[in-house]
Amino acid sequence: MKKIVFRFWIINFLISIALFFIYRIVIAATKTFDGNFFEELIQILELLLNIGFALIYLIAMVISSFAILLNLIEKIRNNFYWSLLAFVGIPSFWVIFIIIKALIDALADNLSILTTLAIFSILYLFLTTIQFLLFRKKINKTLDIETKIEVTN
Repeated sequence: MKKIVFRFWIINFLISIALFFIYRIVIAATKTFDGNFFEELIQILELLLNIGFALIYLIAMVISSFAILLNLIEKIRNNFYWSLLAFVGIPSFWVIFIIIKALIDALADNLSILTTLAIFSILYLFLTTIQFLLFRKKINKTLDIETKIEVTN
């Protein structure tokens, strides 16, 4: 069982890192425009803010991927809802916060940095949900095999 949990954790960790690098590429592709000194200063501050959000994004995704290791505890692993919380619940809090903030900015007619961050956070949550479903399928299959072995003995 430990091998299964660690395998899913490593995959989730790699997904987090890959999404971080893709997010950084999207930030780098942001178009800038020539302007006066004040406009250039604002663009530099926006770039620093983007880098700061990227760092926060990376930290949040790494913490979320470490939460998968809670499935090493048998009570959590064998309970569907606790396992769901370890996989998807913790990242959901992060995503909900980002989405609410991005919606507030969008209502103010200001598409901001948080919109891109929300898209990447939702993508991470979607991939983690798929990973959770695969994990439960694998765990249930392993538990069924163990049960059959115990019954035959």
